[in-house]
Amino acid sequence: MIKKVCVFGSYKDLKPEAKEQTIRLGQMLAKNGVTVISGGFGGVMEDISRGAKSAGGKTVGVTYYLNGKASYRKPNDYVDEEIVADSPSQRINIMLREADAFLVFPGGTGTMMELSTLLEYINKGLMAPKPIVLFGYFWEPLVSCLKSEPVYSKKIRSEGKIACCAELVAFAETAEECIEALKL
Repeated sequence: MIKKVCVFGSYKDLKPEAKEQTIRLGQMLAKNGVTVISGGFGGVMEDISRGAKSAGGKTVGVTYYLNGKASYRKPNDYVDEEIVADSPSQRINIMLREADAFLVFPGGTGTMMELSTLLEYINKGLMAPKPIVLFGYFWEPLVSCLKSEPVYSKKIRSEGKIACCAELVAFAETAEECIEALKL
């Protein structure tokens, strides 16, 4: 059962249509009783948190301040609980440990690091497989490279459901498709 969903995505604002979908998705997650976990700052992280809060949901921001400083002095106004990590890798590990599922939006190197770490941990059997939904097709070129990458985890291979790393993710274009992919 999915109780906590972690959202990875850019600190920059998305285009208006994607921004609206993100806020609506936050609302839908909250209405399903799901806690939203994010990096806690602006852009996608703020939009998903704003949506969740507007529907009465709970939000957690897992933050990291580079050299004690960040572009942001504090998490966005929609974060209920802040967990401060000491490093980017600790931040990612906290999010991977806490979440039951993941939604990945367009982003930069930080989002790519989060997605890559998530896929690597599952592929190598360092964590149990969890639902991963990619919003839009921004990450499709990266995922297509994984079609020839067999799954390393003996446990996942023995279940016979997933043959390659590209099959660890699903794609969705709307908030409704994300909810459907998560089976909420």
